[in-house]
Amino acid sequence: MEIGLGIDSRFALSDGDQRTIAREAAGLGYTSLWTPIGNTREPFDICVAWHDASGLPTGIAVAPVSAWPIEKVASVAKETLERTQGKFTLGTGAGRTADAPIRVMRDAIEALRTRLPGASVYLGALGPQMLRLAGERYDGAALNWCSADQVRWSRERVAAGARAAGRKPSDVRIHEYIRVCIDEDEEAARIAFATMVLTYALARPGADKTKGYRGHFARMGFDAALTDLEARRAGGADDQELARTFPIGLLRLVGYWGRPERRARRAPSGPVRRAVARRQGGERGTTPRRSSRSRSNGRR
Repeated sequence: MEIGLGIDSRFALSDGDQRTIAREAAGLGYTSLWTPIGNTREPFDICVAWHDASGLPTGIAVAPVSAWPIEKVASVAKETLERTQGKFTLGTGAGRTADAPIRVMRDAIEALRTRLPGASVYLGALGPQMLRLAGERYDGAALNWCSADQVRWSRERVAAGARAAGRKPSDVRIHEYIRVCIDEDEEAARIAFATMVLTYALARPGADKTKGYRGHFARMGFDAALTDLEARRAGGADDQELARTFPIGLLRLVGYWGRPERRARRAPSGPVRRAVARRQGGERGTTPRRSSRSRSNGRR
């Protein structure tokens, strides 16, 4: 088990702040630094700055092939690997690819292996087929918005894929982002956290509710609640109203919101721990400090 720190590049921190966070993370014992992708190469440059400041491995999870074609992402990732002395992990995923996403990601890893020999590449995976593919061909599976039970379910499918390909399941790493929202005003933190969940969990009008994140949340028992929220949205409810009515019990399955001291008391004692990052944001109670966190285990 390793504890990594996830920081969203959209927080728009200065270069100095990024380097300070990286140094503090290393001093506190975090073993890696991670950021999601954007539309520019900035997250890759942030990974380089983090490594320069801390010496820690860094990574991006994940760059969707629907927005980052293989040639483009391989070129930037190769440069990043060189600038970090190989301490960089690239996460990739299908994104909005609708046509044969499993085949697309099977082809993607073959293309990336050719262009990035020796690089560590993780697959963003939610459903059973993609998780199995991660076990068969990738160096790790990058999970997102998972309950503890869903992590176990995902691990089983990754392991099955690894065994089918003649690999050791322990050689395929399991990585996950876990969002947290920290603020002295717990109600404001809850609303902000619920709003984050809604951006992923609600289906677009007319979309297949068995696919993507909507299907992922349904597998964790969110289907009835999401169906109700989607009906409210269709009836004119805005995001704030939807966030306020999101069932608290379900929210607690996939992350944390609240005061920092409560988070410390509730730190998990199981095999996978969580790292917390925070962003300041405006007046107390109006714009809570928001964050993401990552966790991974297995062997590097």
